[in-house]
Amino acid sequence: MDTITDSDKHIGRLLLHPYFTLLSRVAVGGVLIFTGIVKLPHIDLLIWEIYQYHILSSSLATVYGYALPPLEILLGTLLVLGVLLRVSASLSGLLVLSFAIAKIAAFARGLDINICPCFGPAVPLLAVHSLVIDFVLLALVLQLVLHRGEFLSIDALFSAKKSSIQTE
Repeated sequence: MDTITDSDKHIGRLLLHPYFTLLSRVAVGGVLIFTGIVKLPHIDLLIWEIYQYHILSSSLATVYGYALPPLEILLGTLLVLGVLLRVSASLSGLLVLSFAIAKIAAFARGLDINICPCFGPAVPLLAVHSLVIDFVLLALVLQLVLHRGEFLSIDALFSAKKSSIQTE
């Protein structure tokens, strides 16, 4: 027999709380903005590091390397501002999931990739530690996708304006 305990209720309230959703948006968005910015001046190094995973061809690694930092900055900004929240959170989740899959694939194939390029040369991070960060980010993104929290977001501002226009 399943029973919901008081601690389950508290956890549920915490996960649905507007401030937790705001914190999730700012945390995931902030990480994406930071990682995108620190990679921008080192695109050639990033492309080489992406290629070292032996998942993408040289030409695809080049395209991915040039596209990744601006995409991270864009998605992070959309999350922080609360613009198209579910879409930006979903795309951010897919991006982070691709990072996690690449690391797991590298570990499984025995590739000697110890330092993850995720934070660029600004923060050399062991690949196993960055995988833990990926899973935390994925949990926060999942909360954003499943919970419709528009607290302090541009989406909420437009929803309020749309509602007031429709009632007039």
